[in-house]
Amino acid sequence: MAQDDSISTDAPMQQSASDEDMREDMRLGMSLNDIHMSISRAFHTMNNTTRPCARSLGLGQGQPRILSYIAVHGVSTQREIARFYSIDPSAVSRLLDPLEREGFLTSVPGRDRRTRALDITEKGRHALAAWEDECRRVDRIMFRGFTSEEEATLRDMLERVRKNMADELEAGKKHE
Repeated sequence: MAQDDSISTDAPMQQSASDEDMREDMRLGMSLNDIHMSISRAFHTMNNTTRPCARSLGLGQGQPRILSYIAVHGVSTQREIARFYSIDPSAVSRLLDPLEREGFLTSVPGRDRRTRALDITEKGRHALAAWEDECRRVDRIMFRGFTSEEEATLRDMLERVRKNMADELEAGKKHE
């Protein structure tokens, strides 16, 4: 008698709907359409829109936010700025050096480079005022067609997303 190598049809071979959903969620390339990518694409498009203004003011990528922080918080350290933006202090240092060299900031030496205190100069204030005009222009574009309630909801949701991620980063540091 010949042996049948085919699979028995006695047991159901169909996977449950939840298994199919999980497999669908795990497909390669899905990150092109997830919320992470949506936020990333919006951020990069916004950066590409504002970059010409920053360049015209003599500012590089990320530098306007440094000026904004110091304008609001006053004399600040590299560590304080890094903590606020959840970025590495060495990245802040790379942003600060040209700002100081070009006269947008002044510094008061601390124990070492990481503890120096920084303040915004008059040149920095003028550049920041022009930058903030550009940001208001870009905000008007971004929120075109949004109601004020939708705008407020999006701002609130993005802040909640940011806080969730900051909490996760903090929890990870505690487990290291």
